[in-house]
Amino acid sequence: MKLKCRVVSLLLLWAVGCAAPHAVDISYQPHENRTELKAMAQRLHERVNAHRAAENLPTLRFHARISSIARYHSAAMAQREVFSHNGFKGRAINIGKFMSYIAVAENLAYNYGNQDPVAKAMESWLKSEQHRKAMESPYFRVTGIAVAKTLDGKYYFTQLFVSPSR
Repeated sequence: MKLKCRVVSLLLLWAVGCAAPHAVDISYQPHENRTELKAMAQRLHERVNAHRAAENLPTLRFHARISSIARYHSAAMAQREVFSHNGFKGRAINIGKFMSYIAVAENLAYNYGNQDPVAKAMESWLKSEQHRKAMESPYFRVTGIAVAKTLDGKYYFTQLFVSPSR
């Protein structure tokens, strides 16, 4: 009986697609406006740098390849509608393939129904001790930011912070 239950459980996992996640298409989806999402990432970068400047911290340099890694994660969250830091270690490893670093951190935000999703993401990060700590670390010098959107208008933000080793 125990074996039969395990087999049934495994079959259910396979049947509903939980056994392996579907592939992520990082290209901009038909319902996503590439210009809008890139502008949102740029506005968030400007807001984070304005906050850092107000705290007498160096500004973060925007990095396109790190932003591509962030895009992959934002797209994965939007396509799966799962908000999670899962896979962070893999994102850090991918950054390490082209940039040696001392530390990497990640801030995520998810929101919908807001007139200004960028302002809402920034507000949520400032209210969170851990997110604020990453944003205000004087060691981080480089960043990548990306945004993805679901069909029903939910926005998923990923910001990666990197402290290069040189």
